[in-house]
Amino acid sequence: MTEFSYQDNIILEQPTSEEKVEINIVDAICGSGKTSAAINMINASDEEQRFLYITPYLDEVNRIIESCPSKHFKQPEVYGTKTKGIKFLLEKGLNIVSTHALFKNFDTEIVDLVRAMNYILIMDEVAEVVEPLDISKSDLQIVLDKTELQDNGLLKWTDKDYSGELWNYRRLCELNAVFYHNNTALLYLFPVDCFKAFRQVYILTYMFDAQVQRYYYDFYGAEFKYIGVAGDKIDNYHFVPELTISNNNEFAKLIKIEDSITLNALGEKSFSLSVSWYDKNIKTYATGIKNNLYNFFRHKAKTPSNKNLWTVFKQYKNAIQGKGYAKSFLSCNARATNAYSDRTAVAYMCNIFFNPILKNFFEQKGVRVEEDKWALSELLQFLFRSGIRKGEEIRLYIPSMRMRNLLKRWIVGAYDDKMDPNNQEQIPTEVKVEKAKELIERYNLNSAVVDVSDMNIKTVVDEQGVISVVSDDDLPF
Repeated sequence: MTEFSYQDNIILEQPTSEEKVEINIVDAICGSGKTSAAINMINASDEEQRFLYITPYLDEVNRIIESCPSKHFKQPEVYGTKTKGIKFLLEKGLNIVSTHALFKNFDTEIVDLVRAMNYILIMDEVAEVVEPLDISKSDLQIVLDKTELQDNGLLKWTDKDYSGELWNYRRLCELNAVFYHNNTALLYLFPVDCFKAFRQVYILTYMFDAQVQRYYYDFYGAEFKYIGVAGDKIDNYHFVPELTISNNNEFAKLIKIEDSITLNALGEKSFSLSVSWYDKNIKTYATGIKNNLYNFFRHKAKTPSNKNLWTVFKQYKNAIQGKGYAKSFLSCNARATNAYSDRTAVAYMCNIFFNPILKNFFEQKGVRVEEDKWALSELLQFLFRSGIRKGEEIRLYIPSMRMRNLLKRWIVGAYDDKMDPNNQEQIPTEVKVEKAKELIERYNLNSAVVDVSDMNIKTVVDEQGVISVVSDDDLPF
């Protein structure tokens, strides 16, 4: 009898030396069918395929549950705390849907469960993956005493017996999630191992190039690719390998920008209406800003209070709120609400800039931060809380010239290009220029001054104020 050897007949699998996750960025404008495409993908998947669906919208949680009945999605908070609930559901191998807050409760046990159970992550909108940690100097010193600073800047917790009030910092350090920046500040970096634990990741967003999560991926050297959405109705939207270019002028037709010189006079300087500007000038200009808001809503838009929507940095809300619009306030960084989609008069009283600590952190690490594009993406997120998401016309008061010009550049497609790691084909320059000329004329975008000093563009403005392209390097503004 011949002796049988398993080694002679079976190739044994070996663990890979590096975890690979396929990260897909579905970058398309609101209303393009991203969520419907994700739902259709889930419903068409194999019965045994497991999903974790994360969304900022509570109403979207119910939509996923109702739209994917065969997958029996569960919410972790139903089973106790979110942390206990997700561990229970992961152990059972069930499909899970929850809000972004769930991600901040991840620990090493959850990461191991996700990896073992072979989940696909679908994330509706980017997460807060990097942010400064608010910690007192005394508590910071305690954390530093109980940790070891590693070569990569991350803090490693060394006091294995600690169980005090700063336990959450221990949890984050054990997840490799706390970075000590410039010997002055602690930064939270979402544990990259959490993303690596998934087989595939789908990020449903718009203008990903400008998001902190893009810079986070660049920092960690994470590979990702852009994909698009095709289809024309709910039941046939699907993901496609080609990048989708948004038709911004469809929304441009719905936006009427307030061009009153009087109402916009406060915002002419580059840093007017920024946080630092409000800090220095709120007492002086509060009454004037309040009068401008009242004038816009009452005499320009002529809308009832239940059709108004306005924002400013939250700490200055009380100083400038007034009759006819006080109850229509929404935070300028709001994401998780569709409750204002009936509002048709919008006032955006902010001029926003990237967090200087985070900007310094990324740039020191060689990661390019596109501050203007990020500011534009924040503005668009807010605008899409209003009636524009339902195809209704809106009247927009945006006194900051910088923010107003960013919006106008977006309208003519100045920000359609992606910094694509796979070098996907970009929009041909001649197409951008022709599109810009057409839309500038159609929407009378020459009616306001446009600052092109930071765009490296050669243009000529004639005596009638009409912008002409004298170089095909880029757009007219």
